[in-house]
Amino acid sequence: MAKFHSLKVLEVKEETANAKSVAFDVPYELYEAYNYKPGQYLTLKFNLNGEEVRRSYSLCSSPVIEEPLKVGVKRVKGGLVSNHINDNIKPGDIVEVMQPDGRFFADVKEDNYKTYYLFAAGSGITPILSILRTVLYTEERSYVHMIYGNSNQETVMFKEELDKLQEEFPERLILVYTLSRPKSSWSDLWKSSSDKEFRKGRVDEEAVKWFINEYPPYAQNVEYYICGPGSMIENTKKTLQNIDVPNERIFIESFGGGASKDTTEAIANAKLTAKLHGETITTTIPQGKTILRTLITEGKEPPYSCEGGVCSTCLCKVTKGKVHMKNNLALEEKEVAKGYALSCQSIPLTEEVEVVYE
Repeated sequence: MAKFHSLKVLEVKEETANAKSVAFDVPYELYEAYNYKPGQYLTLKFNLNGEEVRRSYSLCSSPVIEEPLKVGVKRVKGGLVSNHINDNIKPGDIVEVMQPDGRFFADVKEDNYKTYYLFAAGSGITPILSILRTVLYTEERSYVHMIYGNSNQETVMFKEELDKLQEEFPERLILVYTLSRPKSSWSDLWKSSSDKEFRKGRVDEEAVKWFINEYPPYAQNVEYYICGPGSMIENTKKTLQNIDVPNERIFIESFGGGASKDTTEAIANAKLTAKLHGETITTTIPQGKTILRTLITEGKEPPYSCEGGVCSTCLCKVTKGKVHMKNNLALEEKEVAKGYALSCQSIPLTEEVEVVYE
């Protein structure tokens, strides 16, 4: 089970007016514990307003380069933790950081010969940047085609770093920025960084089709990585499926957004039996509480990170009864069919529910 450790903040850098990157120092004795794959995330823990809160942020650093662990955090309207980080975190602070985790990552190997298509929007660039850098520096025979969407040129995170990569790997990296609401002088402002025009629009069905047609794969072994808000992911995935890309070659990490309000009613005071850390716990689920929050209220320590239905840290298996997930951005349909559920999003639909944390 992943553990939290106290890590010192080395650097806080303003990436845009509404986003910062935070780098952490990992002591030598914890190097092995904080090994990670490109695309994975860190979970940060804070005590704010007298309550413990956790949030997961993707690593934008690369595991093959000697550099500190680094995450990118974009300010969110009403976001308790993201705003705390952007407003208050500074070098020298100590933060509780869980060991890296996550099922969204690229299996990068020196002898790979692949074409990678990377689709990112907004702060979805963070895990994509980790994958991009790791592939370029490790797989000398692989090619990367990347399209990155933002509202305007001032909201592009890590642009300086991305442009440097394009200059360093001109034969193996194709990078296209697409802006949905560019500033009036956007082309003039960006002429110094590239001679190419920048596309106007979102990362949507039209953009995905255009991008793949404009930049066909070099290596026939192709993988597709997508990260951004829910609507962008659905549009990109659907477009890839419509051109017969196999699902096993499509990898997705959602940063939320685009979800409709859930109005499903839970069964009040359903009986809960949970097997956790070798203990069998029996209790009731109060109205409005999820399985995860019920167990936490009971003083138990179930695994969890984001509480947003994104990271899958709180995964459990339903062995009796039925539950409804208010939000699911982590599990595939085949996993749900096997009984797996995100306990942070699960409410009871039957009088009795049994779950196992494996």
